[in-house]
Amino acid sequence: MQRRTLLKSLGTLALSSGTIGTILGQGRRGTDTKTTLILLGTQGGPNVNLTRAETSSVVMAGGQPYLIDCGYGTVRGLVEAGIRIVDVRNIFVSHLHDDHTVDLAALLSLKWTGGNTTPERTDVYGPYGSKQMVEGAIAFFRGNVDIRMVDEGRTVKPEALFTGHDLVASAVKQVYKDERVTVQAVENAHFLDRAKAKMPYRSFAYRFNTPDRSIVFSGDTAYSKNLIELARGADVLVCEAMTAGVRQQFASTASADPNAESIGRHVVETHSSTEEVGRMATEAKVKTVVLYHLLPGSNPQRGPVADDVYISEVRKTFSGEIVVGKDQMRI
Repeated sequence: MQRRTLLKSLGTLALSSGTIGTILGQGRRGTDTKTTLILLGTQGGPNVNLTRAETSSVVMAGGQPYLIDCGYGTVRGLVEAGIRIVDVRNIFVSHLHDDHTVDLAALLSLKWTGGNTTPERTDVYGPYGSKQMVEGAIAFFRGNVDIRMVDEGRTVKPEALFTGHDLVASAVKQVYKDERVTVQAVENAHFLDRAKAKMPYRSFAYRFNTPDRSIVFSGDTAYSKNLIELARGADVLVCEAMTAGVRQQFASTASADPNAESIGRHVVETHSSTEEVGRMATEAKVKTVVLYHLLPGSNPQRGPVADDVYISEVRKTFSGEIVVGKDQMRI
């Protein structure tokens, strides 16, 4: 009886230690060298629900995770996917809307706190404002840092570990390369010329080329010739998608709004309909389309949409493989 109680206690302790280790970034490390796409968040827009997290994806290349966007739910999604937070060393941000960035401060803070006193460095790449965003994230958890440096004896400051890089990519351009992956970027069509004339911010699409696959992320964008050029011949195009029904709803809202700029007009003019997704994929001659940043997705205000709706609408302009993305899907 005493032996059984002891074994039960040890089992509980092991489970608790494993859970804590995962949260702090000590979970299992990926060992598969095959390139894999992991969708962490597939909900379109700044919408929080219990079915889909906001936009975030991972390219696993040579066993190393490369994070693309960091919307709300990313940290939890990484843990659920079995990816150690400490192993995320390169983050690529498409643009600075909060549904693509809001978990960045949490991720960097937890990486710094972690399970050891010497966390590894992390680089965040993105359009103008990415450097300032990282600095702002560090400012957000400054109190945490100051306290732990006193009562835990830490000596490494986050400024020495976390760096933001502002990229410029008006045409297709290589922005990162290591022994596992080459990353290219280009401006997409999420910000219209009239908007760019008033601000320095831009929006990017990314392409990840590995020895065995090429994966392109559209980011948020309307129909974009730059994206077509970036995605030409790719194995996978991960592209945002808005159903025809939702597009019509936003178009009706925009037409009734006297303001020149409105949410409805922004959605209609700067996001891709399902038919436009198919058109871009066909023109780029990609093999597979994976739909993410879904509108309506799981937005409770607009009701659920069956996968067949997305697929049938994209099928009008694309004959290749079509996958409707879901959180934690591996492709």
